[in-house]
Amino acid sequence: MTASTPSSRKPAQRNTAPPRTRNIGMPEEKSRKRILILGGGFAGVKCARTLTKHLSPSEYEIVLFNRENHMVFHPLLAEVASAAVQPKDVAAPLRQLLHGVKCRTEDVLSIDIANKVVEYEGYDGKRRQMAYDQVVISCGNTSNLALIPGMDDHAFALKTVGDALALQAHIMEMLEKAEVCEDPVMKHFYLSFIVVGGGFSGVEVAGEINDLVRKSRKFFSTIEEKDITVTIVHSGDHILPEVSLSLRTFAEHKMKQSGVSMVLNAMAAAATPDGVILKDGTVLEAATVVCTIGTTTLPVINRIDLPKERGRLKTEPDMSLPGFPHTWAIGDCAAVINAEDGKLSPPVAQFAERQGTQVALNVIRRLKGEPTQPFSFKMMGAMCSIGGRSAIAEIMGLRISGFPAWFVWRGVYLMKLPSFSQQIKVGLEWMCDLVFPRTLAHMKADRSRRVSRAYHPTGDYIFHEGDPATEFYVIQQGQVEVVKGSIAADGEEILAILGPGDFFGEGALIDSGARSASIRARSNVEVTVLGRNVFTQISSCLAPLRDAVAKAMKRRTNIWKNLPEAKEILETIPLSCLVEPMTNPPLRPTDAVETAIEMINIHKLDFICVVNDSEQLVGIVSRSDLFRAIELAVQDRSLRVCVRDIMVPEPIFISQNESTSLALSTMREHGLKKLPVVESRDFPVLKGAVRVENILDNLVKLWLAGELLVATKSVHKS
Repeated sequence: MTASTPSSRKPAQRNTAPPRTRNIGMPEEKSRKRILILGGGFAGVKCARTLTKHLSPSEYEIVLFNRENHMVFHPLLAEVASAAVQPKDVAAPLRQLLHGVKCRTEDVLSIDIANKVVEYEGYDGKRRQMAYDQVVISCGNTSNLALIPGMDDHAFALKTVGDALALQAHIMEMLEKAEVCEDPVMKHFYLSFIVVGGGFSGVEVAGEINDLVRKSRKFFSTIEEKDITVTIVHSGDHILPEVSLSLRTFAEHKMKQSGVSMVLNAMAAAATPDGVILKDGTVLEAATVVCTIGTTTLPVINRIDLPKERGRLKTEPDMSLPGFPHTWAIGDCAAVINAEDGKLSPPVAQFAERQGTQVALNVIRRLKGEPTQPFSFKMMGAMCSIGGRSAIAEIMGLRISGFPAWFVWRGVYLMKLPSFSQQIKVGLEWMCDLVFPRTLAHMKADRSRRVSRAYHPTGDYIFHEGDPATEFYVIQQGQVEVVKGSIAADGEEILAILGPGDFFGEGALIDSGARSASIRARSNVEVTVLGRNVFTQISSCLAPLRDAVAKAMKRRTNIWKNLPEAKEILETIPLSCLVEPMTNPPLRPTDAVETAIEMINIHKLDFICVVNDSEQLVGIVSRSDLFRAIELAVQDRSLRVCVRDIMVPEPIFISQNESTSLALSTMREHGLKKLPVVESRDFPVLKGAVRVENILDNLVKLWLAGELLVATKSVHKS
């Protein structure tokens, strides 16, 4: 055997053909029918297990698609977050669980129900197709924290094992920070936890966090009981609306005794880095926010053009889709009527499992040409752990609370774990939890390399002058102010206004110094945050970004530092005296784009303002925005393009009661010749605009007049 030299090796032939969709038709055995199951949750796994029990593998091929290679036992995710159970023990590997089922982890992209074909993304990123005889859609739903501003950026979800692990690591990190924190206010902030949602998931995770933090306190010498706060925010009069009033009352009383506080009849309006803002304006400060509300259907469900109810596929009584007897939908993605009471099936595990069993039997009946049966199930009851080795339970009309309910809760869920090995492992861990303390070990994430998003409400400081520089920011929505000084000291000065597409925080990162100014949200703002290392790597290899940063640093040098006299003069000129009425009427969002083109052409404008029915400024249309109208018209010639389709929302503006120096700084920052002026920030009614040449003309005249006065006084003295 001889080794080949580098010169003797032939280079591998690269496939330069464009990507194409590959088809996987029916199996080679023509007599073998294929049944697809899309989703490996409670419903999908139960369906697959039932099918394998009743169908011969020589006649039927069962294929299950699931993004993860395991089934997550969601009821125990709160225990993973509190380190009571190991993460792997609530994740059952599908290949070990479903013997005789072909498990695939590719993402299903679309379902062609009429042609009985699913399209999925293959291992190499290329689209492929698979034909089927029967398909069961059981892909569930996904969390959608974006329903509440800032929640997706600052709160933890609890939908996957990864979510539970991230929350566990964060809780441990907060304990470590609180231990060494010398500021009592910050210590309390680190040890404050907010759970949004008072249903089963919210109550269980609040109880588990409370247990973990309070039981771990003995290992931390500086953390006291009074420093810890765990709060549930719920929109109803009572938590746990799914159970009877007596059990709700017991749960509330028991949890309050253990240290969990509750804010009822309250709804979260936004989440920030500092906590949660309620609808009534109340601010609850906490370093940890967990959100258990907000779900949405998956894109593959949205692409199915069939009747839906709140995003869930409407089914026939037997769980098949109307008009398609070979297609079935179960679980959280399906709106299935329960024949037991005529109501919509709730999205809970026991219903999902029973639907999985009954739909499998209906599939078999359909394959054999037999009549199918409507879904019917009587709910067995409900159970919820509330922390402190206490729970509530309603089973077949019997109500139990306290330790007996907690013991039943653990026993039932232990038996419901999908595999025997999981039952043994979790059982042993629960036994150890009765005797030994929970582990406080956690893996610390490298925060310097992250890219994330953050939400800040109006008036919130993103960072303060003098803070250490660790991150770079790009504005996605809203506006911020660059502020120097503070009201408490010698007074603050607003240096500039930044809007969507602008960035900040680069100067201190490059100079490795402290922040030279504060950044405050002028309106509700969303920013993309890049850690120091990410920013350094991107800017070093991306020349346009590097050049933009260099220009911004030069431009943002305080122009008044070397010209204090000019700033003093500008401060004497009220901005309202320089405001000129617009030379043309403003546009409305519903105006045709042809109107904008005509007005910009006739009046030779750089931009034109857009106002709503209250005459408030809502956007601008510039010359460059007109090209967007052409692009939209090309994409759809039947589309009537309106001003709202091409305008720039949230334009940079200034209010008439702000300073002339701020107007000039803002125009310099954005390269503007003209700046819209409104009545006030809170009531942005368009008043007109201010021109840069008008400001400079007044500045020069007053400056020269001042110099002439000084010269005249000198002559008289001599």
